[in-house]
Amino acid sequence: MNVNLNSRPRSGPKKSRSTTKKFFLSVSLLIKLVLLLSGFLLLWNVVSLVNKRSTSSSSSLRNYSGDQKYHVVFSTSCSLKQDWQSYLFFFHAMIHNQPGDVTRIVSGCSQEQEISMRELHQKQFAIMNPNFLIHFTPEFGKQVEGFSFEQTKYWNKPFGLKHWLEHRFGYRYEGDISTEYDDDIVVLVDPDMLMQRPFINDFSKFSISIWNKYYREHPELLLDKVTQGHPAAQDYSFGEAWLTAASANLTYVVGPDSPVHHVTTKEARSVYAAGPPYWMTARDAYRIAYHWSDFLPRIFKLKPVFMAEMYGYCMAAAHLGLKHQMARGFMVSNVEMTEGEGWQFLEKADDTVCDVSQFKDTVPHVLHFCQRYSIGEYFINKHIFPTGLLTCDFPLVELPPLDILSKVNYSHYGDMTTELWAGNDREYYKRTRHAFMVCSLFPALNEAATFYKKHHCPNGANYDQKWNHFREKDEYMKVTP
Repeated sequence: MNVNLNSRPRSGPKKSRSTTKKFFLSVSLLIKLVLLLSGFLLLWNVVSLVNKRSTSSSSSLRNYSGDQKYHVVFSTSCSLKQDWQSYLFFFHAMIHNQPGDVTRIVSGCSQEQEISMRELHQKQFAIMNPNFLIHFTPEFGKQVEGFSFEQTKYWNKPFGLKHWLEHRFGYRYEGDISTEYDDDIVVLVDPDMLMQRPFINDFSKFSISIWNKYYREHPELLLDKVTQGHPAAQDYSFGEAWLTAASANLTYVVGPDSPVHHVTTKEARSVYAAGPPYWMTARDAYRIAYHWSDFLPRIFKLKPVFMAEMYGYCMAAAHLGLKHQMARGFMVSNVEMTEGEGWQFLEKADDTVCDVSQFKDTVPHVLHFCQRYSIGEYFINKHIFPTGLLTCDFPLVELPPLDILSKVNYSHYGDMTTELWAGNDREYYKRTRHAFMVCSLFPALNEAATFYKKHHCPNGANYDQKWNHFREKDEYMKVTP
């Protein structure tokens, strides 16, 4: 049968096939449109979920700086005093581009307080960086009958750290105690630390002067970074006190077979007398936190002092054989300290010390403002600092003149005493350190408060730099020796 391929088919079938073809094309386009819309909605939900999680304590766990993951953590109670300290820490972590995440571990909030604090965190803290997080724990500081909360409040640090590591990374003290986060770097700090530079796990360019006397005398032992089994920390210069605190019954604290029984006095002083900032891998952090929490109550029973919390850390590290690479230059705090803190960067400082920008490459990682500081009529003490700083109406802090050291030779303190500075070298160093702390803390407070006011005061704010501790007190009377 011959078929003429050029012949025109009958009109009826052509119309039927054309209609069917259009119908299926329409259905196909509709299906593609639905699939495209579904994909878009799925992607939107995923992005929303990621964004939501990034501002909570269950956020994405991978925060890189190169190949290294960082988690900076600090522990606080549920109080206004530590709200402003936390804000200051988060703000300067933002300013200094700290990689990874920063977490505030909050202990002891009621249900209502937790709800309020979560809202506060989202509005005021997470806007700085979605990797600024908050984690809540029960109250661990009220465990010993007959003792006040002031004596045991620091227990929240080890127990809170342990709680965070278990709930954030899934650690449990069983088997080989490993998770996929073992090599992440955990840096444990205090909320009253003002960051001066980011925590980066690379010590290769550090001057040997940053390390304590033992490591300066044994530079062959220095490592370029923290790794499994090799943590680092600030030397807090309490020597073997952590060991002698339990000497009355060491077996009661650590058991009969603990390596702590064989720690020498030299080791106790040189590689275990550690304090914050503590640098360690996540796995080592959990191992330490577990034993730290276990040993602390028994140490406190033998030696009921607030330092028992720090001694517990040292005891846990020694029990695990985790010798710390000890620095004297991770922080400064006590203006009286000579060898034990990182004040070397001020050794050649002159009356221009209040121009703190000149020390940006040599200043330690943090300023630990746990003491009182004063130069002339400019005084600060965290314990009596106004919590209203982070409000719209509260003024900024009055700044001392950059040349104040050339104008005054005294320090006026909050208890209304005055200290005259003599001309000898030791007095000069103390005076210089007081000035440096004041001239670092005051602008840092103003920067954080200004950020707050610009982001949370739509009806205007008070930017006057006029708050002064003494001007606020009724009994204020300027003292000029």
